[in-house]
Amino acid sequence: MNPTAPPPTGAHLAPEASPLHPPSVIHNTRILSSLGTYSACFSGLIAGLLGLTNLYGFALYLISSIFTSIILLLFKCNGDVIKYVAQSHSNLSNGENGTFGNGKKWKGYWALSGIGQENLLGFLLFWIGSFALIHVYD
Repeated sequence: MNPTAPPPTGAHLAPEASPLHPPSVIHNTRILSSLGTYSACFSGLIAGLLGLTNLYGFALYLISSIFTSIILLLFKCNGDVIKYVAQSHSNLSNGENGTFGNGKKWKGYWALSGIGQENLLGFLLFWIGSFALIHVYD
């Protein structure tokens, strides 16, 4: 806290003011995006090397995404997804006062999992590529 800073104004104290620090949100979003992409590409590489096909390959993708999100939640977020993931502060939720059950944690968990279009496409690219390089001419 800066003792020479001016006192907070009404905009800082308003209940609708965001508690998030924009540079931290940008940094955390970049890190989550990178780790999700790396996890998806690595699991696609493993699925292709193992020769997994059909639902077995997608099961590996889901398992690796869930495992990665659990590791991130425990070690990087200290079990508090609301504190580190900006999507858990979204205003688009159900229930009273914008909450549902445990609040908006489910959006933070979903964002932490990295299951999305760009990661799925990276998974498919590495899965198909590594499968074709190893198993096509067997």
